[in-house]
Amino acid sequence: MNYLTPDGDINTDVHFERYREIGIMKAVGASEKDVKKIFFFESGVIGFLGGVFGLALGWVVSMVINQIANHFLVKQGAPYTDYFSFPWWLCLGAIAFFILVSLAAGLYPAARAARVDPVVALRHD
Repeated sequence: MNYLTPDGDINTDVHFERYREIGIMKAVGASEKDVKKIFFFESGVIGFLGGVFGLALGWVVSMVINQIANHFLVKQGAPYTDYFSFPWWLCLGAIAFFILVSLAAGLYPAARAARVDPVVALRHD
């Protein structure tokens, strides 16, 4: 669970780094709903990519551990066994979970971004 918390920090940092951009969007006619949609979509993409890369890294690490374990166990007469399993439904569930957590973490930054006053944001450095 500790690996999920940076997502909220990333979303908040993006808000502050893009303060002027948000002001420009609102100055040219973007509604609060439009700004929220943009931030919400970006949060979902971050969650999706985090889930995919996390699963890929987990799969690679599990394959390495599996090879190491089998290397020693086969020498002792044990049959070669796959100790880790990645069923498709569990992978999809993990990605969906990461997306949901990321979307939840993006709610507050999206709401704050939508309330930005364009005049103040355009003056911001």
